[in-house]
Amino acid sequence: MRIAKCVFVLGTAMVLSAVMVASAAAAHDPCRVLTAGAFSKVMGYAATIDKTASTEMVCYYSGPHEGGGGQFRILTETASGPQADAMVNRKGSAPPAGSGMVGGTYKEGAIIFSLAIKSTDHSKVDELVAEIKRNLK
Repeated sequence: MRIAKCVFVLGTAMVLSAVMVASAAAAHDPCRVLTAGAFSKVMGYAATIDKTASTEMVCYYSGPHEGGGGQFRILTETASGPQADAMVNRKGSAPPAGSGMVGGTYKEGAIIFSLAIKSTDHSKVDELVAEIKRNLK
């Protein structure tokens, strides 16, 4: 009887692990959603992806000079309800004024993401957000 319980528990754990790994593998890769080429086109300079800093949930872009670059982060892919709206509209969801960066937190379906770029041109943020939303569909 004890062996049967142990086999059942281990089997259940393996199935749950497989489901969790499959759902993690289905997540959007931020560096593929917003490629260095698309980032470069909008920003007007050649940007590269900082592969040492980027992870499964965040992509860092480096410009040709210290004043260029940015980051795109997927915060969650399962947002819903009033908590999702609160996450997008919360204080601190955009870079602070005077920081030399612009951006914010945005939502596309159940996905909440943030974008920050080293710039003062808000129209570039709008273009990048539109590109991200197109690629998340």
